[in-house]
Order: sequence, then structure tokens, then C-alpha cells
Amino acid sequence: MRVIDRISRVIPRCRSFYAARTPGHFLVSVSVAVPTPSVPPLFQFDMERQLEEYLDHLLAVARPRWAAKEGIDDDTIPSICPFFGAAEHSAWTGAQVRLQEDTCLATPQIHTWDDLDKLRLSEEAPWYGYMKRGYHYLRQRQDGSFVLSVRGADMPMDLANAIRGDDLFEDMLVDKANAHRLMAWCTQAIRWYYDRLLGWADEIDGGHVYFYNSSWMGPRVLGHVSNDAATICSRDIYDEFGFPYEKELASSYGGLFYHVHTQHMQFLPRAATLPGLMLMEMTPDPQIPPPIEDLRRILTVTGGANLLVYGDAQQIRKNIESLKARNVFIHARCKTAAEAADIVRFVRGHSKPL
Repeated sequence: MRVIDRISRVIPRCRSFYAARTPGHFLVSVSVAVPTPSVPPLFQFDMERQLEEYLDHLLAVARPRWAAKEGIDDDTIPSICPFFGAAEHSAWTGAQVRLQEDTCLATPQIHTWDDLDKLRLSEEAPWYGYMKRGYHYLRQRQDGSFVLSVRGADMPMDLANAIRGDDLFEDMLVDKANAHRLMAWCTQAIRWYYDRLLGWADEIDGGHVYFYNSSWMGPRVLGHVSNDAATICSRDIYDEFGFPYEKELASSYGGLFYHVHTQHMQFLPRAATLPGLMLMEMTPDPQIPPPIEDLRRILTVTGGANLLVYGDAQQIRKNIESLKARNVFIHARCKTAAEAADIVRFVRGHSKPL
């Protein structure tokens, strides 16, 4: 199926899903286990000289995965964007980056509060340039088989943690005024960057496709965004330093796609009330049950939010009735294309009409 044909089928279902006001509606995506080329360790690349070479590796990995789904009519649109790891969500502020094997880490920029006064948003920052240049290169490689997705961003608390380091957690207890100054700066900075990010990705029927679900979500959706820092903070800290700034930021956009780690979810009842929340992606963590096997706890803390949940075919079949308590974007990890096609039919058969 050509990407333009897939778009014409996927978008109407997505519109219906996000407009639904009663539970029991499902979108479904599948991935198929196929051999893919290996990617050299990220630290072997000099991004100034080898950015395009690295992106060619990402494309080489993505293409067999797209090909394995040929003829399977799930709710995804083949997509790609520049991605390197955690640091790209913050390094556009001018941070230095340490490349790892398969991710990257930003170096804190604020060591004293005078450093905050010196921070400037600039399109000359190296990692801002790598993201912009990466989108430009991938656009040149487009051949009708994929679109450019939105990579996503940090929420203000996560961005503050990246550029202040773990001193932030002490600041939020003993230097609240400066911590709030930093949160306010991060809120405005994210808006500055994210509006540019939307412009680099492909606009499709007024909306965009997003990195985590490779699916369409409508006009000016802020996503996917994360606040991993909140998982190690009390609910009171999140209520003071997380939620107000997230609410301000979310109110500037047409919707919100929120990424969550499920080991520590004490802040989620509050986060689930953020304006425009369209989808909450539940990422499995080690040493606890996967979200699809832990639905009672997940449903308790996420209000009425639409959920993105992962599972294999057996887990999805086992828990499909419990999933009907919400509107859920179900991602199935499949061993074969035949299993993937079968689970798409199964989920469609259990969903309210879209």
C-alpha cells in the first residue's frame, strides 16, 4: 500500500477515535519481527561530518520493518524523523552532548543562577542545527514510501532537569524562586523550539504523524512529551513545579500526547487533567508487570485518558475486555505478518465503530 493510500484510510479512523466520548474504541498498530541491518554505535559518528550517514542507517533499519507490514491495514503511517536519544530533547538549548552506544546525554548548562541569565535560544546551537539538517536530509530521501514525523519534546520539568542537572531536585526544596524562574524559561523555550519542529515535519491534512505511535493526531498536537523527572518527585512537587507549567504549555496547542513510565505514577492523576490530553503512552519499565497486564492500576491513576498500550498477541487477546474500559491505541508486537494481520482483525472486531 502506497503511503498516500494508507493516509486516506488511517486519518478518518483517527479523527473518529479522538472525537469519541464513550469508551470501547480501539486504534491498532502492529510491528513484525524481521531482520534489520545493524547500526554502528552512535559514539562512532561525528555528527558535524557524518549526520547524513547516520540517518541512512536509520532508514536502512526502517525500510524492512515497513515492508513487513505491506498489506496490513493498521492505523499507522510509515514515518521517520531524526532521532539520536534523550539529549536531542534538550540540546537545542546549546548544551554539549555525550554520545553513547544507542542514545545521547546532554551536559548540564546551569551551574550557578547567573548561567540562567546567560542562556539564549539560538538557531546557531549545534544540536538545533543537527535536527533541522536531519529533517532536510530525510525530506530529500522521500520517495513516496514514508512521511516525516514529529520527534517530540520534554515538558518543562524534564528540560529543567537536563539543563540544571540533578541539583534541580534540591532547588525545588530550598531555592524555589530560582526553580520557578527556570521552569518559566523552559516553558517559553519549548514553545520556541516545538513550533519549529512542527514546521520541519510533514503536515498532512492539517495534522502530523508522531514518533511514538507513527500515527496521525490532528492539528498542532504537542507530542510526544515527557516528564520523567516527575517519577522521582512527590505529588506536591509535581503540583507546584510540573503541572502549572505543563498546563500553560498544553493550552497553547490543539492537543497533547504524553509519554509515561509506569513504575512510578504518583503524579498521573493530576497530569491526566491536562487540557487537550488526547493520548497517554504507557511505557513498560523493568521489574514491574507490563501495563497491559497491570490494567487495574493503570486505569485507576489515569482518569479518563485515552491510552497507548503495548502487548503481544496473546496479551491483547487475554485483556481485550478490560481494555474496553477506555479508548485505547493498542500496539501489537508480532512474530509474523500473518499474526499481525490476524490481531488487526481481532482488535477491529472488538472495537466500537470508527
